[in-house]
Amino acid sequence: MSKRLSLTVAAIALTVPGAALAQAPAVAADRTTPTSAVPYTKNMPFSSYPTADIRTRDSRWTGFTLRHPGGGRFYPQVTRWANLVLAVMGEHEIPAKYLPGILAQIQQESSGNPYAVNGWDSNAARGTPSKGLLQVILPTYRAYAKPGFRARQFQTTPYTNIWAALNYVIDRYGRDKFRSWNHGHNQGY
Repeated sequence: MSKRLSLTVAAIALTVPGAALAQAPAVAADRTTPTSAVPYTKNMPFSSYPTADIRTRDSRWTGFTLRHPGGGRFYPQVTRWANLVLAVMGEHEIPAKYLPGILAQIQQESSGNPYAVNGWDSNAARGTPSKGLLQVILPTYRAYAKPGFRARQFQTTPYTNIWAALNYVIDRYGRDKFRSWNHGHNQGY
C-alpha cells in the first residue's frame, strides 16, 4: 500500500486569473503525491500514478533516474514538470517508462517554459502560434483539450497543455510515437 502525502493548495496553486478559475470545472480541494519513501518506478501500475489538476504546478522529481533519450541531461526547467507529466500520463494510461521521451519533447519544444510562444513558424505566420510546454496551436488544443477546458485561457496552463498534447499524439500518431520519443526521435509533431 502506498503512502500519500497531501499537499496544500497553496503549495500547488497555479496563477490563473480569478475569472478563469471561476469558469473552470470543479476540481479537488487538494492534490496528492507519494512520499519519497515510495518513489515512482518505470513499471508501476496506473493506480500508483500521482494525480493533478489545473492548479498543479512544478515540483521536485523523486522517481526513477531520468536520462535524456538523446544523451546528455534534461534541463532542470524540464524535470520540474516530471510529476505533472506522469499524472497526465496516468489519465491517458501511458506507461511511466515513456516519461523520458515526453520530457525530451518538452525540452525540444519549450525548454520547460509553460508560457513559451513560437512566433516564427508557419503556424505563427497564419496567426495561430504554438504555445505552452508541448507547443500546441489553439485549434489543435481546442480539439483535443480535456472537456471543460477548451477555452483559450487554458492553452498555456501546464496541466491542460500536456493533457491536450498527449491526447493529440495518441489520436494522430498512436501510442508508438511515445516509443519513438523514448529512442531520441524527437521532432515536431
